[in-house]
Amino acid sequence: MTLLRALRRTVDSFAVKLGILLVVFFSVPMILYDQFEEADRQQRTLLLDSVQRQGNLVAQALVPLLSEFDAAAVPRVRQTIERMAQPDVSIKLMLRPSNEANRNSFFYIASVPAVPVDYLQEERAELIETGVLDRLADTCGGGRPLAVEYTNPKGQVEVLTSLTPIDAAMGCWVVITAHATDGIVGQSLARPYWQMPEVRFAGAVYLTLALVVLWLFTSVWRNIRGFAGVARRIRKDPGTQRSFSEMNRVPELNDVARSFDDMVRDLRGTAETMRRTAEENAHAFKTPIAVISQSIEPLKRSIPEDDLRGRRSLDLIERSVQRLDVLVNAARRIEETVADLLNPPRTPLNLSALLEDIVDEYQENARTTGDRRVVGRIDRNISVRVGADMIETVMQNLLDNALSFTKPGTEVVVTATVTDGRVRVLVDDQGPGVPPGDLERIFERYVSIRDESQRMPGAGNFGIGLWIVRRNIEAAGGLIRAENRKEGGLRMAVELPLAR
Repeated sequence: MTLLRALRRTVDSFAVKLGILLVVFFSVPMILYDQFEEADRQQRTLLLDSVQRQGNLVAQALVPLLSEFDAAAVPRVRQTIERMAQPDVSIKLMLRPSNEANRNSFFYIASVPAVPVDYLQEERAELIETGVLDRLADTCGGGRPLAVEYTNPKGQVEVLTSLTPIDAAMGCWVVITAHATDGIVGQSLARPYWQMPEVRFAGAVYLTLALVVLWLFTSVWRNIRGFAGVARRIRKDPGTQRSFSEMNRVPELNDVARSFDDMVRDLRGTAETMRRTAEENAHAFKTPIAVISQSIEPLKRSIPEDDLRGRRSLDLIERSVQRLDVLVNAARRIEETVADLLNPPRTPLNLSALLEDIVDEYQENARTTGDRRVVGRIDRNISVRVGADMIETVMQNLLDNALSFTKPGTEVVVTATVTDGRVRVLVDDQGPGVPPGDLERIFERYVSIRDESQRMPGAGNFGIGLWIVRRNIEAAGGLIRAENRKEGGLRMAVELPLAR
């Protein structure tokens, strides 16, 4: 089922469809061209056979005259050739006398249309050079269709189409027919198939159609890629004013672009509303909590020391108020981080400077809560595309968690380095560690595995701190995992993409 789903996604891919279209555009013409070329080859063969039969008819008409050839037969030979000649066709009559020792000694006897004597000598040399008379050299046999292109002495290109020998008493007569290349037969025989006008026209039409279709595909593809670029810019810089509608160049995608713009605007508005609501709710709860806390002090003074029941009730109220205050702060942080997930800031952040400030702040606080130290080992000039508030929330939760477990007199070490294009932040404590089976569970919501003896006063410890940490880190494109250190204690390892 998974393979079928993956195959369906591949087939539905726009790039795959464009690739298939290119294959079709290239393969179909080649297949059709081979078929049409074969048909043209057969047509040429039939045409050559027809031309040879035409040459044979001329030869047969001349046989009675050439068998008893004399000076009186010359006018009749010429009249017969002229009668059988056609437009765009020239007929040449040559003779090799029987007593001629040189087998290539062919002489021009007649030509239609008529040409000067000097022209005949030049053309005779050209014909001998083509090699078409070689087969007649010994036997005066071997008549065959031809398709030999040559240039006559006038500079005109002709196609020798047939050669018909006649063996007579005077010697070997040869009737040669030639077609001009500007005629239909000459064009069909002289030009390769791909040079035919109809083939070139069809190719031009097909190429134009292919370019238009590819242009349509690529224009839509570029537009979609442009949508992706705008989305990346919005993700990196949520404050950018770049919109999908401004980038769109395809009118049919205007509704899609407007829908994307509306979605971005709604997300930004929702995130801002959530931040404002979190602030207002926290302020609304803080005021009565502060009033209750202040009201407890006069009650403490008014209740005698020996009234144990009253004292216990006041202590319970005080702890409940503290717990309620922590819950309000936690709820505010959750709502703010959810807002950051909807519209996260993606401007470059100097992580090194921010971590150093956080470590300095916690160093002072740690000394007042059990002689614990926070040590920073942070490389300089590390930049990430994460919001400062999000990183502060992550580090505060990690350091609060580490300080709550690490033993008095020990230290929590914060390390930040860059490895293989990734930022690696480690928070190491010297506490009891976590059972191996709970290393993943501690990131779940409302999961806390600490004993009551490990709870710091006023800390809350509701099991949402590490859940917020993982959610924020993953939303920023990073990873976080917990691992027990060999030398004792727990390590929180955070990886974030380095800002380019």
